Amino acid sequence: MSNLWIVKPANLSRGRGIYLVDDISEVNVADLSIVSKYIGNPLLINGHKFDLRIYVVMTSVDPLRVYVFKEGLARFATEPFHMAGDAKDNMFVHLTNYSINKKSAAFQQTENLNADDQGFKWSLSAFCSHLQSIKIDMDLFWSRIYDVILKAIISGENHIFTTFKKTCIHRTNCFELFGFDILIDSDFKPWLMEINLSPSLVCDSKLDMQIKG
Repeated sequence: MSNLWIVKPANLSRGRGIYLVDDISEVNVADLSIVSKYIGNPLLINGHKFDLRIYVVMTSVDPLRVYVFKEGLARFATEPFHMAGDAKDNMFVHLTNYSINKKSAAFQQTENLNADDQGFKWSLSAFCSHLQSIKIDMDLFWSRIYDVILKAIISGENHIFTTFKKTCIHRTNCFELFGFDILIDSDFKPWLMEINLSPSLVCDSKLDMQIKG
């Protein structure tokens, strides 16, 4: 696990084209890609890897004003996490993208809103309730999430501000919705996987409708 990398094509979405390599020379340099060190100690629930989709809206650039929706999704890989044998090539083990895992024979859609901590897509509130049940400090947990979100936005603030000045008449006539994908490791440290511009609000289930609606 000390020499494992995850490669994501820069121009694709919904988990398409992602692969893992244990030798950086295996990366196809002809493709524009993002290469990240693989987080080898993901926090597991019921033995499965997951990520969090957190919705963030920027309502003002000057001054910078950002809101975090305290509801969202926890999205699970459909096969238990392991690194034995050829697990490196099994995307149902490593990738948490809903678009990929819904194609798995093991996938279970969450249709009962009173059981939103079952199946392979939970509500964020159900996930937080699970953490509370195992005595995790939720104030510390959320402060770490906010820290990741704010630092990510501030890192791009100059580019956002420049574009805003060129294209917007007034500071109140635009906004942007972001979908932050965050991985939690076994030390409860959040890692930013990616930020989605205008994230999909397609609803495939009652749970999607309740949260995205």
